[in-house]
Amino acid sequence: QRALSVDPSELQLSVDAYMSHFDERTEEEKRRQANRQVDDDGFELVTYKRKARDLGPEKTAEPEKKKKKELTDFYKFQVRDKRREELASLRKRFDADKNRVAEMK
Repeated sequence: QRALSVDPSELQLSVDAYMSHFDERTEEEKRRQANRQVDDDGFELVTYKRKARDLGPEKTAEPEKKKKKELTDFYKFQVRDKRREELASLRKRFDADKNRVAEMK
C-alpha cells in the first residue's frame, strides 16, 4: 500500500505543472480561434502570413504579386490546332523565301 500512495506535495506539484501547461494550450487555441477566418458557407479560409524576419531585409514592404498563368493549350485539340497553324505559317515563310531566292537568281 505504501508503494502505491503518492506524497501530497509531489502530487500538488505535478497537478500544478499540468494545469499551467493546460492553461497555456487553451490560451494559444483561443488566439488561433480569434485569428481564424470563416466564409459565408462556414468553411475556414486557410491563410498564411509571412513574418518580416522570414522575408529578409529587402522584401519587408509588400509581397510580390504572382502573375496568373493562363492555360493556352489545355485540351488536346488545342495543341493539335496550334501545331497545325505553326506548320502552316512555316510553310508560307518557306515558300516566300524560296520565291525570293528564285527571283535573286
